[in-house]
Amino acid sequence: MNLESYEKTFSTNATIDYTAVDKHIKKLAELDQYLPKLQSYILVQNTVDQKYEYICENYEKLLGYKKSDVVENGMSFHFSKIHPEDVPIWLKILDDLMIHTMNKVEKKDRVNCVYSWNYRLKNSKNKYVNIQVHQTPLYFDKKGKPILGYSQNVILGNVKKQPMVGVCKKLNANDEYETLFYKNYSESLLIDCLTNREFDVVRLLAKGHSTKEISTRLNISIHTTATHRKNILSKLKFNSSSEIINYCNQNQIF
Repeated sequence: MNLESYEKTFSTNATIDYTAVDKHIKKLAELDQYLPKLQSYILVQNTVDQKYEYICENYEKLLGYKKSDVVENGMSFHFSKIHPEDVPIWLKILDDLMIHTMNKVEKKDRVNCVYSWNYRLKNSKNKYVNIQVHQTPLYFDKKGKPILGYSQNVILGNVKKQPMVGVCKKLNANDEYETLFYKNYSESLLIDCLTNREFDVVRLLAKGHSTKEISTRLNISIHTTATHRKNILSKLKFNSSSEIINYCNQNQIF
């Protein structure tokens, strides 16, 4: 798997102070003995060296991969299991979250931020499962870029493809998490390549309206509606209107 984009997002000249890191790792290892066997696993990610400083026992039980293989091969082993369709969106989410953090979040507030995103990951049985990641930065470089993160990774019970969403929240002075960044990437991918009128047509198609009904609602001719549908299929690389409807339903766009 090519992690050039990932490397660029987390690039830094910093080195990690392992004295501070080891304290976290020791406590997590102790806690791991008492954690209930939930549908989640804990990772501590070192984005400087692209390796995991800590992998909890549940990782093997839930995904079926040996911890030793992940430790030996680093993040590339784990990331190579992400669904190919999700990889470019996942990388875009990480890049956007980092850009937002470095440009919109004050240094003093970054330690109180929590980030979340999701993707599909293939387990050792060659089945994809939905993973919801909640990550908190543990260590920053001199510029305030997060380079070491603790993540709680939850396996969702629903195996159906989920909309890919990136979120950044901050614990404020009132001990409440306020949302600083939110983006539904499944929706944005659709919006980005369509005109406003084409998007209107997609929205009405997804709601079950016929070509005639769409023409009436948008006050355009049936021929114009048909042309919009043809252009939409071409842009989204779908073969039929039913594929557009299924795409919208699966990604909960409307």
